[in-house]
Amino acid sequence: MLSVPMPCGLIYSLRFSDSPLPSVFLSLSLSACLFLVSCQEQTPQTGHRVIAEAVRSLLNKAYAGVDYPTYRDEVHKLEVIIAKEQDNTPARLRSKAEEMLGYLRTAEEILRWQAEKNTTASPSANDPLIQEWIGRYSFLSAAVGSHTPDVFDVQTALTLLWDKTNAVLPQFQVKSRPL
Repeated sequence: MLSVPMPCGLIYSLRFSDSPLPSVFLSLSLSACLFLVSCQEQTPQTGHRVIAEAVRSLLNKAYAGVDYPTYRDEVHKLEVIIAKEQDNTPARLRSKAEEMLGYLRTAEEILRWQAEKNTTASPSANDPLIQEWIGRYSFLSAAVGSHTPDVFDVQTALTLLWDKTNAVLPQFQVKSRPL
């Protein structure tokens, strides 16, 4: 007689005989217990899908035209979702989620700045805050002089940031925005 401890906490006693049936049963039992243990230790890696859906929803609203308070609230919701789903997101996509959030936060800063200025005057490209944004993301320099020389075009900057975010989404296996 042989007693075999199983990973599931069971002890299987086996009496050897000439029949192969007990060894087949032992093998199947061991495989089933190992499978159950391995399944219990893994968390589902689906957080990236939840994050991608939230980003897609935010981008849809942003591209359609959104006011600053609504955009701010949507970015806050996304921050909560990313924090909540971080452990359920594959490690290779966690930095991509932060990259997208960085673009969206910068767009939020620009919208807040525009709302606080509350003026129709064109912002100078020499504004320290604009220089900070361009320093953070050099591609935003394309928003300077896009319509008027030495003037920072807010809508161009926002579109650039949202397009950069949208370009990261295929890595999350989510369709890009419709044309």
